[in-house]
Formats: sequence, structure tokens, C-alpha cells
Amino acid sequence: MSSNKVLEFMEKDHDRLDKIFEEFRKTKDTSMPKARPMFHDFKTGLQRHIVWEEEILFPIFEKETGMRDSGPTSVMRLEHRQIKGFLEEIHKKVVEGNADGIDELEDGLLEVLKGHNYKEENVLYPWIDKETNEQERTKAFLKMKNLPPEKYNKCCE
Repeated sequence: MSSNKVLEFMEKDHDRLDKIFEEFRKTKDTSMPKARPMFHDFKTGLQRHIVWEEEILFPIFEKETGMRDSGPTSVMRLEHRQIKGFLEEIHKKVVEGNADGIDELEDGLLEVLKGHNYKEENVLYPWIDKETNEQERTKAFLKMKNLPPEKYNKCCE
């Protein structure tokens, strides 16, 4: 975790996940078996990203603002549930090797992610960077680095 800015670090993770998903989408059209490990990497990576936010970053924002049930993090949590729903539906298709209807699910996921990532990168992450000091961010990044895999590594049995 070389950057000490939440925005920079999380934006890079968004970009990394976007590239994996794009590669999955291209590959699944010709070979679902080859695409399956890509989806695994995307799904577990996105699940880890969500846990980082919900268990580490959002509480920082909520502690500083007192906003939990009505603020931006409540919207983010709602969108996370939508994202997880799409991930599970796509996962079922990947496991079955059935591409029928998968493009629509992928498009739905991308639509949610587009607005979600925009709000995080333009509101939430910069706010956390502004309101925290380097030591607080270092502590958060250490928690993120040490997150146990069983919290997010659920996929593709």
C-alpha cells in the first residue's frame, strides 16, 4: 500500500478491478472455462474492496460526521448489496457455463458500479483524506492489508 491517500489507493483498485472484468467479458464470449478464473479474481477482489470500505473506511467517515443511517455511507451500503446481487447472479452463470442472459447482468453491474465509483472517488475518499492524518490512514491501510481472506474470498466452488 504505497500511497498514503485513500483516494489514490482505492482508485487504483477500482481501475485494477475494471481491467479484470473487461478481460473476463472479452474471454467469456469465446471460452467460459478460460474466463472462470478471471471472474474469480474479479469477484473476490471486489468483495475484498467492499469489506475494506464497510469495515475500515466507512467507520472513519461515520465517526467523524456522525452520519451512518442517512449519509453517503448508507447509500454506498445499499449499492454494495446491489453489486453483491449481480456478482452472485453472474457467478451462477459462470459456474453453470451458461452465457444466456449474462450480458444483461454484466451491464446492470457496470451501471451500478459506474455511479458508485464516481461517488466514492469524488466525495467519500477525498473527504476521508481531508479529515484524517497520515497516521490514521496508515493504520487503516494496515487493517486493509491484514484483512483475513475468509472475509471476502468466497467464490466459484
